[in-house]
Amino acid sequence: MSPDLPGAGVRADPPGLRPSTDPPGLGLSADLPVADINSYLAATGWTRRPEDWRGAAVWEHEGDHEILVPGEDGLADGPRRVREILALLAAVEGRSRADIAADIGAPMADVQWYRAPIVAAGGRFGLSDAVTALTSAKEALGAAARAALSGPRPASGPSKDVRDLLARVWIEPSGDLLTVRVPLERDNSGEPPLARRTLIMLQRTAAQLRDAGAEAHRTGDISVFDGVVRDGVSADLCAALARFAGSDEGSRFEVGFRWARGLPSGVPASRVVFEAETGRLLKRVAHRFRRLHRESASVTGRIATLFDDGRADRFRVQVHGAVSGGGARRPIWVRLPGEAAYDVAVEAHRNSTTVRADGTLMQVNGRLELAATSFTTVTHDRSEEI
Repeated sequence: MSPDLPGAGVRADPPGLRPSTDPPGLGLSADLPVADINSYLAATGWTRRPEDWRGAAVWEHEGDHEILVPGEDGLADGPRRVREILALLAAVEGRSRADIAADIGAPMADVQWYRAPIVAAGGRFGLSDAVTALTSAKEALGAAARAALSGPRPASGPSKDVRDLLARVWIEPSGDLLTVRVPLERDNSGEPPLARRTLIMLQRTAAQLRDAGAEAHRTGDISVFDGVVRDGVSADLCAALARFAGSDEGSRFEVGFRWARGLPSGVPASRVVFEAETGRLLKRVAHRFRRLHRESASVTGRIATLFDDGRADRFRVQVHGAVSGGGARRPIWVRLPGEAAYDVAVEAHRNSTTVRADGTLMQVNGRLELAATSFTTVTHDRSEEI
């Protein structure tokens, strides 16, 4: 390091890169604590040297770039040094300083982004496209949150928890991306907060829709989508994602995910690419799921069969009983809400105990299946006498 290097700055700038002032109104430098800058560098592949330099933290990136982060907030030249840091990070990452500053300043927010025909380059939207993009982003998040809260349904209604989550979300159009930031609520229960569970649900179901779309294009069979309802896919989610393809519904679009560095996730960040014509297909699937929707139902009876393949098709039981609404007793497959319910089912099957499952009826691969939101054993039941 050169001995005449300023006390907290940047060296090894790419040719032609010079520190510059922020665009009017952004105020990027004054609002970024040095602790958040350090945590951002640690999370994005920079390596901190063991020793400081005149009180500044020294960070290196693949041997080509070096950043000095001021040792504390409030230094006289701090804003200028932070502008220099943002300028170098923008050059290294190929993103705008505004985007990077927003990431640095939000260590407890998960991020979702869309690259799509309705998101114009330069961050400018036509009025209709802007309304479509914002509405669709909101509906996709809402659908995923409802699935994370109450389990799989072909269609579902609103809830206060979902409305509260959506009220905390903010949107940032920038470049050719629509960025959705989802702040994570503080939770001491040890469980991931609803915001994180929502985005993990959305990431997983988006990948399943992409894969089902590829299979439907190959085989021409749209019923391949029926099987993903049990994993949280709904008509609302399909319709919301389909609109990102644009007015002709045939264009390619992408959705990506990355996690708040303040709450690391074991699920890798990723992006999901929907190839051309998938938007048109998802619109058809949304109509199909709405036709398949049934009112809430329940079944009470004895378990005839247990099924868990340990991979994609998990936690199903076949219950011989009467579905609410009358009718003859018959076997019906029940998709359980999780492993704990499956453990209850195993014990009930072993002891020939009567069970009750409540949820939503749906068509899956041509047969009725109950997607259960609750599953319990029943005492003093008289269903066998019906």
